[in-house]
Amino acid sequence: MKAPALSGNSPKVNTTTYNKFRGVDFSTDPSQIDKSRSPWAPNLVSDTGGNPEKRPGWRTLFTVDGPVNGMFYGVVSLGDGKGDEGVFLLHAGTGIYRWTPDGDPEPLREGVHNARSAFFGMNGRIWILTGAEYLVYGLFDNPDYEKPAEGETTDIPEKTMQLKDVEEIAYVPTTIIARAPTGGGTVLESVNLLGKKRKNKFLTTTDKTYKLDSDKIESVDKVVLNDAEKAEGTDYTVDLEAGKITFKATMPSPPSVGVDNLEVTFSKAVEGYSDRIRKCSIASLYGSGTSDRVFVTGNPDYRNQDWHSGLSDPSYFPDLSYSKVGAEGTRIMGYLQMGENQAVVKEPNEQDSTVFLRSAQVSGTGETLFPLRQGVAGVGAVAPGAVKNFRDEPLFLSRTGIQSLATNAITYERTIQNRSYYVDARLTKEPGLEKAVSVEWDGYYLLCVNGHGYLLDGRQNKTYKPQSYGEYVYECYYWENVPAVCLLEKEGTLYFGTEDGRVCRFNTDREKMERYSDDGNPIVAEWATRADDDGDFMIRKTMLKKGSGVMIKPYTRSSVKVLLRTDKDCVGRLVKESPMDIWDWEDIDFNRIGFNSNDAPQVVPFRHKEKKYITLQIIVRNDAVNEGFGVFGIIKRWTTGANLKYVK
Repeated sequence: MKAPALSGNSPKVNTTTYNKFRGVDFSTDPSQIDKSRSPWAPNLVSDTGGNPEKRPGWRTLFTVDGPVNGMFYGVVSLGDGKGDEGVFLLHAGTGIYRWTPDGDPEPLREGVHNARSAFFGMNGRIWILTGAEYLVYGLFDNPDYEKPAEGETTDIPEKTMQLKDVEEIAYVPTTIIARAPTGGGTVLESVNLLGKKRKNKFLTTTDKTYKLDSDKIESVDKVVLNDAEKAEGTDYTVDLEAGKITFKATMPSPPSVGVDNLEVTFSKAVEGYSDRIRKCSIASLYGSGTSDRVFVTGNPDYRNQDWHSGLSDPSYFPDLSYSKVGAEGTRIMGYLQMGENQAVVKEPNEQDSTVFLRSAQVSGTGETLFPLRQGVAGVGAVAPGAVKNFRDEPLFLSRTGIQSLATNAITYERTIQNRSYYVDARLTKEPGLEKAVSVEWDGYYLLCVNGHGYLLDGRQNKTYKPQSYGEYVYECYYWENVPAVCLLEKEGTLYFGTEDGRVCRFNTDREKMERYSDDGNPIVAEWATRADDDGDFMIRKTMLKKGSGVMIKPYTRSSVKVLLRTDKDCVGRLVKESPMDIWDWEDIDFNRIGFNSNDAPQVVPFRHKEKKYITLQIIVRNDAVNEGFGVFGIIKRWTTGANLKYVK
């Protein structure tokens, strides 16, 4: 917009307005971006109207031996009709802890594997994969409980919350039914990878010796004949090498014709079976019409393989319930929900597909099958912790930015589309991208790596950018000093863990200005305009002392610094500094007391003349602790001067 010329011989006054801000743009030179975006705007985020404001700060809740490998909030059953209880669990260093946002962590176990872990909830319990252990937290029988005698009471509870190895409570499958004493029978269930135990059911005859479906067994654990438990040595003997049991007395006939009446529970460990699950570190729930099974992967010995549990039972992983997904050389990085399908995302591979689509189908016999369809090759995921659904959009981090699976027609050319175009130039240069983590929070997709945060803004309108080779990209923001290596969102509250063992919480629960600090330190927030040549890079311009200024968002306590950077400057020069507080009886600082009670947007004139620039960048900054900050608009008034002189 250009203002009308002044009367007389005064030079024509021009006006440049920066408003309707949208986000950052790191994609090109600061002189080439749109006026609504910023080439540098750390620690800002959009408010409900889309204007940039300072992000909330964070504080440390407590510290344990780090690093923080996993955080989870889940619901555990209290049993006996007592309802449920919400529980925070934490895996840090070699310890598992239960914690609350307001209290100290309670150690549950030490000596676990120190690596990134996965949590999920099912059946009123919380399940944990550490990459070496498979654990479960929930209500179990108390080993110290003894039923009191009649007329007596006890303070010892019958059940308590405990953290157990899943193998302790693993489902015991019945592998064979209708088995004859010499063998045969009908296969019913597969062996459980997690447990040694299995059951065989027989129809008894006059034979006294019964052959199990395995030899070289470890033990016979339980024998039930016609609903009566029998004792080894007294009622039968065992040949472990041959896998046989021999009864001493004459065998009774089945009480009902064709109904198994002998059940033998025995143990036989298969080397490496339990490690197939225990070494996994990625988990996802999926099923037919509901999330009734858990799929796990991440085992470094089986890079392209995953397993699924039995129906609604994470303690049962049948030994045949695995899939080999694509080429062996490329590992599975995570799972994404795509409507009724599950997308399996692998690491980059130019020769093989990087995305596979799994569906759930019920066969004619009632068995649920999970067939896979092969998708496109090329772009793959680099960080297991950054494979997340954002609202209804499946996203993952690649070497070229944050990508979306845009359609479940995964063989289409544009199945994978970029969504982070505006921050990719900085994001893709971050070292250690494989350590990135992400979360959906308050309408944003937040990805953190190396103490930096990259936000995709789901609140603002999306933008079409042909360079991204996709249908649209998100407006983006960039944060500093967020040392998150693990993220957890709970009902709008954002928690994170750090490499040195801190568990932190964003200050969204705090009122007024105390929310704007990082552990008591100031948050440096800026909005820089583009390096603007005002439409003509061949003419020198002068910004006038009067008529230029910034409108900032009103806060109880705020201030602004204005810096200018021209084509002649390496860094910005401070030209204006002003506090902009609003009087509040509940929040008075006597060191900066004022009597402005107007809560309308505050205008700060620059009152500075900048001569003979080719390009001018205006930077508005707030770097004070416990101060809010937001920008509504910037206006620059200027006149033209001489043409640039030719320099030979």
